Amino acid sequence: MFQFRSLARLFIQAKSTPNPNFLKFVPGGKEVLANGTHDFSRPRDAKISPLAAKLFQIDGVNRVFFGKDHISISKTENTRWEELKPQIFECIMEQFTPNQDGTEKPIFLANVEQSQDTEINENDSEVVQMIKEIIDTRIRPTVQEDGGDIVYRDFDEKSGTVHLYMKGSCAGCPSSGVTLKSGIERMLCHYIAEVKQVEAEDWTG
Repeated sequence: MFQFRSLARLFIQAKSTPNPNFLKFVPGGKEVLANGTHDFSRPRDAKISPLAAKLFQIDGVNRVFFGKDHISISKTENTRWEELKPQIFECIMEQFTPNQDGTEKPIFLANVEQSQDTEINENDSEVVQMIKEIIDTRIRPTVQEDGGDIVYRDFDEKSGTVHLYMKGSCAGCPSSGVTLKSGIERMLCHYIAEVKQVEAEDWTG
Protein backbone atom coordinates (compact mmCIF):
# COMPACT_ATOMS: atom_id res chain seq x y z
CA MET A 1 0.00 0.00 0.00
CA PHE A 2 1.38 3.35 -1.02
CA GLN A 3 -0.04 6.81 -0.57
CA PHE A 4 1.54 10.08 -1.57
CA ARG A 5 1.09 13.63 -0.39
CA SER A 6 2.87 16.51 -2.05
CA LEU A 7 2.66 19.93 -0.45
CA ALA A 8 4.94 22.96 -0.68
CA ARG A 9 7.46 20.88 -2.65
CA LEU A 10 7.74 18.23 0.07
CA PHE A 11 6.81 14.80 -1.21
CA ILE A 12 5.63 12.48 1.58
CA GLN A 13 5.13 8.78 0.91
CA ALA A 14 3.17 6.46 3.19
CA LYS A 15 4.20 2.80 2.99
CA SER A 16 2.69 -0.26 4.58
CA THR A 17 4.76 -2.46 6.88
CA PRO A 18 4.41 -6.11 7.98
CA ASN A 19 2.69 -4.74 11.09
CA PRO A 20 -0.89 -3.71 10.14
CA ASN A 21 -0.97 -1.12 12.92
CA PHE A 22 2.16 0.64 11.64
CA LEU A 23 2.73 2.85 8.61
CA LYS A 24 6.06 4.19 7.43
CA PHE A 25 6.04 7.85 6.35
CA VAL A 26 8.92 8.95 4.12
CA PRO A 27 9.46 12.71 3.64
CA GLY A 28 11.29 12.63 0.30
CA GLY A 29 14.80 13.99 0.36
CA LYS A 30 14.72 14.79 4.06
CA GLU A 31 16.93 13.28 6.72
CA VAL A 32 15.09 12.43 9.92
CA LEU A 33 18.09 11.15 11.91
CA ALA A 34 21.75 11.44 10.98
CA ASN A 35 22.43 8.03 12.54
CA GLY A 36 20.71 5.31 14.50
CA THR A 37 17.00 5.11 15.30
CA HIS A 38 14.80 6.37 18.12
CA ASP A 39 11.66 4.67 19.42
CA PHE A 40 9.04 6.55 21.45
CA SER A 41 6.94 3.79 23.01
CA ARG A 42 4.75 6.16 25.05
CA PRO A 43 3.82 9.87 25.04
CA ARG A 44 5.98 10.83 28.01
CA ASP A 45 9.08 9.73 26.07
CA ALA A 46 8.31 12.35 23.42
CA LYS A 47 9.15 15.39 25.57
CA ILE A 48 12.57 15.56 23.91
CA SER A 49 11.12 15.82 20.39
CA PRO A 50 8.60 18.45 19.21
CA LEU A 51 7.63 16.29 16.23
CA ALA A 52 7.03 13.15 18.28
CA ALA A 53 5.08 15.16 20.86
CA LYS A 54 2.78 16.59 18.17
CA LEU A 55 2.22 13.17 16.63
CA PHE A 56 1.19 11.75 20.00
CA GLN A 57 -1.38 14.53 20.29
CA ILE A 58 -3.26 12.93 17.40
CA ASP A 59 -6.01 10.77 18.83
CA GLY A 60 -5.24 7.14 17.90
CA VAL A 61 -1.43 7.42 17.63
CA ASN A 62 0.25 5.23 20.27
CA ARG A 63 3.87 4.82 19.13
CA VAL A 64 6.36 6.86 17.09
CA PHE A 65 9.63 5.66 15.62
CA PHE A 66 12.33 7.69 13.85
CA GLY A 67 14.64 6.11 11.27
CA LYS A 68 17.27 7.69 9.08
CA ASP A 69 14.84 8.78 6.36
CA HIS A 70 11.41 7.89 7.69
CA ILE A 71 8.94 8.11 10.55
CA SER A 72 7.01 4.97 11.49
CA ILE A 73 3.76 5.47 13.37
CA SER A 74 1.53 3.02 15.18
CA LYS A 75 -2.21 3.38 15.71
CA THR A 76 -4.65 1.84 18.14
CA GLU A 77 -6.69 -1.14 16.96
CA ASN A 78 -10.00 0.71 16.67
CA THR A 79 -8.60 3.67 14.71
CA ARG A 80 -8.70 3.90 10.89
CA TRP A 81 -5.68 5.08 8.93
CA GLU A 82 -7.96 7.18 6.74
CA GLU A 83 -8.72 9.32 9.80
CA LEU A 84 -5.09 9.64 10.90
CA LYS A 85 -3.16 10.16 7.66
CA PRO A 86 -4.21 13.78 6.96
CA GLN A 87 -3.20 14.83 10.48
CA ILE A 88 0.08 12.93 10.29
CA PHE A 89 0.90 14.44 6.90
CA GLU A 90 0.24 17.90 8.35
CA CYS A 91 2.58 17.32 11.32
CA ILE A 92 5.38 16.05 9.12
CA MET A 93 4.89 18.88 6.65
CA GLU A 94 5.08 21.46 9.43
CA GLN A 95 8.24 19.87 10.83
CA PHE A 96 10.12 20.04 7.54
CA THR A 97 8.91 23.50 6.52
CA PRO A 98 11.75 25.94 7.38
CA ASN A 99 11.24 28.73 9.87
CA GLN A 100 10.71 32.26 8.56
CA ASP A 101 14.42 32.97 8.94
CA GLY A 102 15.25 29.93 6.82
CA THR A 103 16.50 27.74 9.64
CA GLU A 104 15.32 24.16 10.00
CA LYS A 105 13.19 22.99 12.92
CA PRO A 106 15.07 20.58 15.20
CA ILE A 107 13.90 17.00 15.53
CA PHE A 108 15.14 16.95 19.14
CA LEU A 109 15.27 19.78 21.67
CA ALA A 110 18.82 18.81 22.65
CA ASN A 111 21.48 16.40 21.50
CA VAL A 112 20.24 12.85 22.02
CA GLU A 113 22.76 10.05 22.14
CA GLN A 114 21.66 7.21 19.88
CA SER A 115 22.10 3.57 20.80
CA GLN A 116 25.51 2.11 19.96
CA ASP A 117 24.41 -1.45 20.69
CA THR A 118 26.46 -3.01 17.89
CA GLU A 119 29.59 -0.95 18.42
CA ILE A 120 32.51 -3.27 19.05
CA ASN A 121 33.97 -2.90 22.55
CA GLU A 122 37.42 -4.00 23.59
CA ASN A 123 35.98 -6.44 26.13
CA ASP A 124 33.68 -8.14 23.60
CA SER A 125 34.46 -11.78 22.94
CA GLU A 126 35.04 -12.92 19.36
CA VAL A 127 31.56 -14.46 19.31
CA VAL A 128 29.89 -11.24 20.47
CA GLN A 129 31.83 -9.26 17.86
CA MET A 130 30.56 -11.62 15.15
CA ILE A 131 26.97 -11.36 16.44
CA LYS A 132 27.12 -7.57 16.39
CA GLU A 133 28.63 -7.49 12.90
CA ILE A 134 25.95 -9.77 11.44
CA ILE A 135 23.16 -7.83 13.11
CA ASP A 136 24.53 -4.52 11.84
CA THR A 137 25.39 -5.54 8.27
CA ARG A 138 22.95 -8.32 7.37
CA ILE A 139 19.89 -8.12 9.61
CA ARG A 140 19.37 -4.50 10.64
CA PRO A 141 19.13 -3.00 7.09
CA THR A 142 16.24 -5.32 6.22
CA VAL A 143 14.43 -4.71 9.48
CA GLN A 144 14.81 -0.94 9.16
CA GLU A 145 13.45 -1.05 5.63
CA ASP A 146 10.22 -2.37 7.17
CA GLY A 147 10.02 0.58 9.56
CA GLY A 148 11.51 -1.06 12.63
CA ASP A 149 14.80 -1.97 14.27
CA ILE A 150 16.40 -4.53 16.56
CA VAL A 151 18.73 -3.78 19.45
CA TYR A 152 21.40 -6.15 20.70
CA ARG A 153 21.11 -6.71 24.47
CA ASP A 154 23.51 -9.51 25.37
CA PHE A 155 24.71 -13.04 24.68
CA ASP A 156 24.44 -15.84 27.22
CA GLU A 157 27.44 -18.06 26.49
CA LYS A 158 26.15 -20.94 28.64
CA SER A 159 22.83 -21.34 26.83
CA GLY A 160 23.95 -19.89 23.51
CA THR A 161 21.08 -17.39 23.62
CA VAL A 162 21.18 -13.97 21.96
CA HIS A 163 18.82 -11.46 23.56
CA LEU A 164 17.38 -8.62 21.48
CA TYR A 165 14.89 -5.78 21.72
CA MET A 166 12.31 -5.16 18.96
CA LYS A 167 11.64 -1.52 18.10
CA GLY A 168 9.29 0.43 15.84
CA SER A 169 7.05 -1.67 13.60
CA CYS A 170 8.71 -4.85 14.90
CA ALA A 171 7.18 -4.28 18.34
CA GLY A 172 3.90 -6.14 18.60
CA CYS A 173 4.03 -7.23 14.96
CA PRO A 174 2.02 -10.43 14.31
CA SER A 175 4.81 -11.75 12.07
CA SER A 176 7.71 -10.80 14.34
CA GLY A 177 7.86 -14.30 15.78
CA VAL A 178 8.31 -15.79 12.32
CA THR A 179 10.89 -13.15 11.44
CA LEU A 180 12.76 -13.85 14.64
CA LYS A 181 12.93 -17.62 14.19
CA SER A 182 13.10 -18.09 10.43
CA GLY A 183 15.17 -15.00 9.71
CA ILE A 184 17.29 -13.66 12.56
CA GLU A 185 17.81 -16.88 14.53
CA ARG A 186 18.47 -18.99 11.45
CA MET A 187 21.08 -16.55 10.14
CA LEU A 188 22.93 -16.17 13.45
CA CYS A 189 22.92 -19.93 14.08
CA HIS A 190 24.14 -20.58 10.54
CA TYR A 191 27.15 -18.28 10.77
CA ILE A 192 27.99 -18.67 14.47
CA ALA A 193 28.09 -22.19 15.90
CA GLU A 194 27.99 -20.91 19.48
CA VAL A 195 24.54 -19.34 18.94
CA LYS A 196 21.72 -21.78 19.68
CA GLN A 197 18.67 -19.53 19.86
CA VAL A 198 17.48 -15.93 19.79
CA GLU A 199 14.96 -14.38 22.17
CA ALA A 200 13.46 -10.91 21.91
CA GLU A 201 11.05 -8.64 23.69
CA ASP A 202 9.45 -5.35 22.71
CA TRP A 203 11.39 -2.21 23.49
CA THR A 204 9.67 -0.10 26.15
CA GLY A 205 12.32 2.58 26.63
